[in-house]
Amino acid sequence: MTTRRILMVAGEASADRHAAYVVRAVRQIMPGSEIFGMGGPEMAGAGMECTFSMGEISVMGFTDVFPKLLRILKVQNGLKRLMDERRPDIFIPVDLPDFNMRLAGHAKSRGLPVLYYIAPQAWAWRTYRARTLARITDGMAVIFPFEEQFFKTYGVNARYVGHPFLEETDLSRIASWPPKRIGIMPGSRRHEIEKILPVMLASKRRIEERHPDLSWHLPVAPGIDEEFIKPRVDGNVRLERGLPEVDLAMVKSGTSSLEMALLGIPEVICYKTSALNYTLAKAFIKIKNIGMPNIIARKTIVPELIQHDLTPEDLARTILLYVEERSLFEAAQRAFNELKQSLGDMKASENMAAWSQEIMERT
Repeated sequence: MTTRRILMVAGEASADRHAAYVVRAVRQIMPGSEIFGMGGPEMAGAGMECTFSMGEISVMGFTDVFPKLLRILKVQNGLKRLMDERRPDIFIPVDLPDFNMRLAGHAKSRGLPVLYYIAPQAWAWRTYRARTLARITDGMAVIFPFEEQFFKTYGVNARYVGHPFLEETDLSRIASWPPKRIGIMPGSRRHEIEKILPVMLASKRRIEERHPDLSWHLPVAPGIDEEFIKPRVDGNVRLERGLPEVDLAMVKSGTSSLEMALLGIPEVICYKTSALNYTLAKAFIKIKNIGMPNIIARKTIVPELIQHDLTPEDLARTILLYVEERSLFEAAQRAFNELKQSLGDMKASENMAAWSQEIMERT
């Protein structure tokens, strides 16, 4: 049996998690495969050789890139050398478009097939990326149904493979009204936590004035030390590893907001960044909503409090609506159930593994 060499690159916690499932699925159908590249603890635990750690390039927003640019370029050049030296049979970049699209272009220039997993959000901004992806990829595995047609319009060989949360998350949990357990989810990076957590905590204190019986749960993201969080939270906030079992949540915009929705947990999406980052993003982003549940549903099914709207008063007021109005709580759960049904029941990791094998066998 031919030993397959697969280069994978992921650069943040959610991508590390999704890619780890792909690593396991590949090993199931191609047991002798060599899988190497850049990832995190989840990919390493699945059996990938992490030549580079994703922590080396962790940044947030436009302004955070510049101080770390030399280090980012060093890692990127190291991955290019790895590509040239080990000659993988396929390159699988996972999300992280600013970094991975350059690597994909390099791979194509070296005659290596590229199967991109988790598409850049070209439908939200930088539409020109779709045309670039048509040129530098052999396949684009998308995780939202609407993305397949969007990318095909630009000549990309796009295929909806299913959403990874559908196989990675126990969706049998039941959030109930009246909510007793509230999740505080300020993000997976220090910069996000420093910006967003203080607002969430100030909101929590206002809510407690009316509902002192609520319990509060904060999941500590992989790569974040609990000692970084502890001095920043109130004594009655329970720090947890993994997704807490809660009935309601305040969630930083990102993949966690979709995970909450698929679990049927009503939520408020929050986001705050520097004034410069926000101004730059606002100039480029073309869509009305930034929360993934709203983008997929094509309507607002989750309240969003962004930048100047994210205040302790407004967040507390919005959370209290779900605490005190059963009809609103249950309407959110019905919308989330429709959202989940729209994603189907395919296993993204198995489809990714099969597609990568298909590409390697024909090249």
